[in-house]
Amino acid sequence: MNTKLLTPILAVLLSLFAQGCGTRSSHIRIPLDGRTDYTAQVREILRAHPEGRLTLEFGPGVYDFYPEQAEEQFLRVSNNDNGTKRIAFRMEGMRRVTVCGHDTEFRFHGELVPFYIDSCEEITLRGITLDYDVPFVLEGRVIAQDAATRSIDLKITSGNPIRVEDGELIFSGYGWEQTQGDNIVFDPRTNAPYYNTARFLHPYWQRKLTAAMLGPDTVRLTGFLSPELPPVGSVYADKGPFRSNRRCPGIVVHRTRDLRIERTTVHASGAMALICENTEDVTLDQYDVRLREGSGRFISASADASHFVNCRGAIRFDGCLFENMLDDATNVHGTYMAVDTLSGDRLTARFGHVQQQGFDFARAGDTLRLIDRISLRPLETFVAAEARPLGDERWTIRAAGPLATPPSEHLAVENPRNMPAVEMRRCTVRNNRARSILISTPRPVTVEDNWFSSMMAGVLIAGDANSWFESGSVGDVVIRRNTFVNMGTGGENPQSVLQISPEIPTSGRGGDFHYHGRIVFEQNTVRTFDSQVIYALSADRLEIRDNRFIQSDYPPIFGGLSYIDLQHCREAEISGNSFEGDRTAEVSAVGCGSVRMAPGQPGFADATVEKPNTYYYKQ
Repeated sequence: MNTKLLTPILAVLLSLFAQGCGTRSSHIRIPLDGRTDYTAQVREILRAHPEGRLTLEFGPGVYDFYPEQAEEQFLRVSNNDNGTKRIAFRMEGMRRVTVCGHDTEFRFHGELVPFYIDSCEEITLRGITLDYDVPFVLEGRVIAQDAATRSIDLKITSGNPIRVEDGELIFSGYGWEQTQGDNIVFDPRTNAPYYNTARFLHPYWQRKLTAAMLGPDTVRLTGFLSPELPPVGSVYADKGPFRSNRRCPGIVVHRTRDLRIERTTVHASGAMALICENTEDVTLDQYDVRLREGSGRFISASADASHFVNCRGAIRFDGCLFENMLDDATNVHGTYMAVDTLSGDRLTARFGHVQQQGFDFARAGDTLRLIDRISLRPLETFVAAEARPLGDERWTIRAAGPLATPPSEHLAVENPRNMPAVEMRRCTVRNNRARSILISTPRPVTVEDNWFSSMMAGVLIAGDANSWFESGSVGDVVIRRNTFVNMGTGGENPQSVLQISPEIPTSGRGGDFHYHGRIVFEQNTVRTFDSQVIYALSADRLEIRDNRFIQSDYPPIFGGLSYIDLQHCREAEISGNSFEGDRTAEVSAVGCGSVRMAPGQPGFADATVEKPNTYYYKQ
């Protein structure tokens, strides 16, 4: 036998295997064997390996999972709905676990959370697809409308069973049901929400629609309060009311280090597709949240494609596709808690938003910071000697020494230690409700070579201690070589391509404090229609250079605004840009320090004006 020839062949085979699922201490292959439910098999394998060191390898084909034999646990999940969940893959306190597939699909039935990963290290999901038997969002084609009765006839296309009870439409899936609530209308010609989508929004919180069955999959909905009825041929989607429409997230990650999701697709989820809290180092490489080809659906995840709360280390996106979600592609932020009492070295604080309740806010030894809720100005930094929850809504915190800040009803506390650096490269975000990305972290942020087209803002840099209570200020953000196409089609309020809009009321603006740090917007191509493309409030330094701005075919929804609007920024440099359109692009500057406008930028006025946007938060 020629061992010299076999040696390189063996090396190649081992290399190919390592590029697939890799090796771990225990390697368990789970083939398709004809069973109808793989839940119990996965559950027992994970229970038998409590420390991890495990690879679960799945073969080609569809594996079904049902809730009856799944693990059960009460989960508190930020920005989703807390409650008792059934979980298919539950990992707690494990290390070095890989779940990998080869053209593998996991099909979930009912309100089953696919993955819950808590207090783990070195977890990899690779080469798998997640979907459900029926989606959590009702979809239907509008086949008729009647302006006199303010009604539409809807033929259900999402496969959800429907019924009418006491005049109310109820749609369902395996073991769950939902009433009508948050709704949106999609244009089948573009696969995206309609231009000026807000004209079709029915405010269900003001009045419920009255339903009547016209056939087994056809229903008439009457009583629309929207300015216009959804047009015939459009796709009407409804995900149910607030506080009950985020019950079933896809991948939930708590207190974990080194998570990798590679070549993995989520076609549907009943809340956020991925939510990470207090987690360190996350890599998303070809992690897609997208429509299932040939399904006829218009909705993928019913909320964000990804969401990160008080994470740390680095979050990296590379080559991801996020489409047709009913919320953002990603939102990276921290948490503000409203301070109720402060005395000596102790304070009590409460979560300002109901969907933060139960969040693991701080630990002893963390460096925390008090801020003024009006101006968002930092007031005092201190080390927590003790931090513990008082139920799901409130925390008590003892500082290592006396606190110098006097008590006030306008105080909030944040945990700036747990904030990550962010890199997003070569990703596509399209056809979704809400924004492309939201970034609120003081660590370095790089957004390069991406393609964005969303219903609201392209890149939102906010921060607020009065509504969502999402911290914090950015330190150094670079947005470079991206393409933005027709942002802000929603129509409820103006949405800028780059929107720097911390929620600071007019009484808290000005002076020597600027909430955000350095933000660079360069070498981007922006092809959009509305009259304002960049809005910036309370930034220390803005660099807007070498961008190409092109007016697209839609008419402006909010006309008459300045193209770039700067308010209470310390320093701005605008140079090397061009604008192609039927008007002159103006730059408004109010309450700013130094604004340097390079002369001769094609399509731009050479001098600044004072024409501030009057729509944004408490302007």
